[in-house]
Amino acid sequence: MPGCTVKRHPDNTVTKKGRRINLDEQSALYLATELHLPAPRVHQAQEDSLDGEACIRMDFIAGERLDLVWPSMTTAEKDEICQQLRDILTQMRSVPWTNGLIGSCSGGKVRDCRQFTDYSGGPFLDETSFNSFYLDLVETIPDPIRDALSKQLRDDHRILFSHGDLAQHNILIKDGRITGLLDWEYAGWYPEHWDYIKFFERPCKHRDWKNRAREIFPQSYDDELASHQAIVRWQRP
Repeated sequence: MPGCTVKRHPDNTVTKKGRRINLDEQSALYLATELHLPAPRVHQAQEDSLDGEACIRMDFIAGERLDLVWPSMTTAEKDEICQQLRDILTQMRSVPWTNGLIGSCSGGKVRDCRQFTDYSGGPFLDETSFNSFYLDLVETIPDPIRDALSKQLRDDHRILFSHGDLAQHNILIKDGRITGLLDWEYAGWYPEHWDYIKFFERPCKHRDWKNRAREIFPQSYDDELASHQAIVRWQRP
């Protein structure tokens, strides 16, 4: 991950350290552990006030990155991994939203991983406020296009526990099972379609992965996806 270093230790733990590390990730990992998801268990999280770097120490999880082994997998093996990920997402989406804020699991800011950089804002009390942050468009956009895009945004979605970065390189597998879902720094409470629309933005060199979205996600969001594809053309990158 750019902006951080990852080091494995003899006690079978891993530290992730750097200026880009956000300690809000630990609250997402705590929740993932409570749900018995294949996520690393946090041992320690702290920020160094002198150099501005943060560090999270967590369990090491054995497995191979899905993006590296995907080409060698059979169709049946790919089907099974997609079903396992669907089960994980179903479990995540079953958790009640209790803190009343759209943002990190600790009540912190929204983090939006866009094309070239991260944007943050909030936390937000409702989806209307979140949409104002999301509809962060370049100044050169014509007013009719801005108005048209704004009218496509709903404000009545369920707010659900979301990962925010469901890319193949963040998924570890071993012996046909998902052993680890990594990099929860973009996780938190977001509108229910968030993981689905962001899934198509995450880099992947295997075309059939994104073609399997309807197998992976418990629910598809065609209208929101179409609107998002239009918005990212004009959104500040």
